[in-house]
Amino acid sequence: GLGVSNCKHNRDAGVVCYNPVYNGEYNVTVRLAGGSQSSEGRVEVYFAGEWGTVCDHRWDINDAKVVCNMLGYPVAIHATSAYFGEGSGPIWLTSVHCSTTESNIASCYSSYGWGQSQYCTGGHSQDAGVVCSIRTARLSGGRRPSEGRVEVFINSTWGTVCDYGWDLFDAHVVCKMLGYYGALNATNAAYFGEGSGPVLLHYVRCTGTDDNLIDCLQ
Repeated sequence: GLGVSNCKHNRDAGVVCYNPVYNGEYNVTVRLAGGSQSSEGRVEVYFAGEWGTVCDHRWDINDAKVVCNMLGYPVAIHATSAYFGEGSGPIWLTSVHCSTTESNIASCYSSYGWGQSQYCTGGHSQDAGVVCSIRTARLSGGRRPSEGRVEVFINSTWGTVCDYGWDLFDAHVVCKMLGYYGALNATNAAYFGEGSGPVLLHYVRCTGTDDNLIDCLQ
C-alpha cells in the first residue's frame, strides 16, 4: 500500500539493474548538458571512448522519449533543436529514427550510421536536445549507479520501499523506470543500507510489465 506502515528502514528494498551490450559490440550511455536543470539539455552520447552529440535532423519526440527513458525520466516533454547550445567533439548520430520501444538509442535506426557528421550540414549548431519530466525513482547506497536502495518520489517527498513481498518482478519495474533493460536481483533487509524519511510503499505486487511502482499497489 501507500503511506502509513509499521515497516522500518531495516526492511528497505533494493535492486541491481543491468543493460545488455547493444548490437553485439557496444553499450551506449547518454547525458544531458547545457540545461537549467538535470532533466533537460543537449543530448550527449558516449561512444568509442568519447562524448559527442546528436544531429537534430529528423529529431522528434519519439527519439527524445528513448533518451529520457535511458536517464530514468518517465516522459519526454519536448525534443529540441540547438536550444541548449553547441556541444563539442564528434557528432555521433544523424537522422535517428526511434519507435519508442527501444531501451537504448543505440538500438534506434540511424540513416547514416555512427560518426557520419558530414550529413549534419549545420554541424554543432544542429545539436539535438530534450526536456524530460521529473524522475520519480532513484537508487542510493550502491557501489555503482545501477544498484542501490530504492527511493521513490510521491507527494513531493522522497522515501523508501518496504521489502515485504519484494521480488524480481518489482525490481524489474524499478529498473525500467530508471532506463535500464531489467533487474538482476531484488534485495531485502536494507542490503544497501537504511534510508531516511518515510517508508512510502509496502506490499508492492508488480507483474513485471507495469510502467510504475504506483501501478503495482495492492
